[in-house]
Amino acid sequence: MKDVRLTRYKANPILPPIPDHPWEAHNVSNAGAIEHAGKVHILYRAEGFEERQPPGFSKWPVTSLGLAISSDGFTIDERLPDPVIRHRPGGAFGEHGIQDPRIARVEDTYYITTAGVSRWGDRVILYKSVDLRTYEEIGVLQPEHEMRTAGMFPEKFGADYCFLLRYQPNMWISYTRDFQEWHDTKLVWECKKNSWYGRKLGLGATPIRQDDAWLLFWHGKADGPGIRYALGVMWLDLEDPAKILKVQQEPILSVEMDYEREGYCPNVVYTCGAVELDGKYIVYYGCADRVLAAASVPVEECRL
Repeated sequence: MKDVRLTRYKANPILPPIPDHPWEAHNVSNAGAIEHAGKVHILYRAEGFEERQPPGFSKWPVTSLGLAISSDGFTIDERLPDPVIRHRPGGAFGEHGIQDPRIARVEDTYYITTAGVSRWGDRVILYKSVDLRTYEEIGVLQPEHEMRTAGMFPEKFGADYCFLLRYQPNMWISYTRDFQEWHDTKLVWECKKNSWYGRKLGLGATPIRQDDAWLLFWHGKADGPGIRYALGVMWLDLEDPAKILKVQQEPILSVEMDYEREGYCPNVVYTCGAVELDGKYIVYYGCADRVLAAASVPVEECRL
């Protein structure tokens, strides 16, 4: 097979900030995505001008999650006027915001892994939903680990839920039955010095089941000066997803466009979600932490 490359949507970005919405007036970026009720539901990170507390703690604004809906995966048909998930109370993990959502449907429930940011550091916070409009918090996962990048596989392995996690700076796998006790934790993929994923890496979108592998869009941050993110692709074993079947060494998307170079945090392309629709995979990615864009690739080009 030839190398996989993503093609940017011609009308990018698909979601910009809305100045009249205080909670998303500044930045809109990283989004989980899934098909529900015949339409693509895009759960995205949004920031207005509300400052984190205590005053002067950080330049970053408070983060919320918004919901947009699309029939074709690109054109936005509906965008809710208010956040669907807000930051947690002061003093708690997530007090400064909930961001970078990844959605996995297991049976009839949607599970959403998020990064909860606070003065105490970042933690993974898990939510669930049946309609993607209302959410119930399950709790903080592995509170002993400072971590912001995690995602769940969209099916159980026996009685276990399976997660890809990032214990800095690498990608790990771990299993749990109750989100409390964890087992069979293994290193999956690690940084490569002097490469486009030399500083840190992690899963991007929720893994996608194919006939003979799990397809994983992932992200890497280059070592060396400055900030440089890119997206990659790999394939994991269906029965033992800790086993990598293949990794494409070259990125599938690198920073090229002005809207990827210039923003709140320059030179960033970062995905949390992808869907299969009309014979192609649509990958949603945040650009420079300022806008949300989309790119696609034919499904047949992503077969092992």
